[in-house]
Amino acid sequence: MKSTSLPTSRTDASESQGLRTGRRRLVVGASVAAGAAVAAAALHRQVTTGGPVVASDNTRETPDQGYRLTDHVRRYYETTRS
Repeated sequence: MKSTSLPTSRTDASESQGLRTGRRRLVVGASVAAGAAVAAAALHRQVTTGGPVVASDNTRETPDQGYRLTDHVRRYYETTRS
């Protein structure tokens, strides 16, 4: 079992504070690196596809492609009524 002891002198306190600061820097550095990787991946995707993806006019939904109340949906609604 590992024994945890409180700092007993000024040097022990400053060493533990230095470890905390080092851990914080590590976490912040990892976060920044992850954000940079995401940004680079998004930029790479944008460059390889020739720019941002824009929907063309022929991909718009027509009214018949939207929500439809079918028989199985009606049966589901009936089972959820209390």
